[in-house]
Amino acid sequence: MAEDLLTNVMAFIYTIGHWIGGKIVELIQSVSGIIIPQSIVDAIGMLVILTIFLGIAEVAKKAIWIVVAIGWVLIIVRILILMIG
Repeated sequence: MAEDLLTNVMAFIYTIGHWIGGKIVELIQSVSGIIIPQSIVDAIGMLVILTIFLGIAEVAKKAIWIVVAIGWVLIIVRILILMIG
């Protein structure tokens, strides 16, 4: 069951990567006029997917730091309120 799920997820990611790679190759070919070999399509698509994941991870990392910082500020405020009375 888990292998089927993993296979389906990986096939989906590959399909999306292949599609994105094909669109980028078409765009580059139409702009530059050079012929890009089809063997590069999958590599371009996978790099785009990895770039998107890294961008999402970076944004999530910053959001997590913001939440942690706000949490510490709230804890300090709570302690100060308890100290004041």
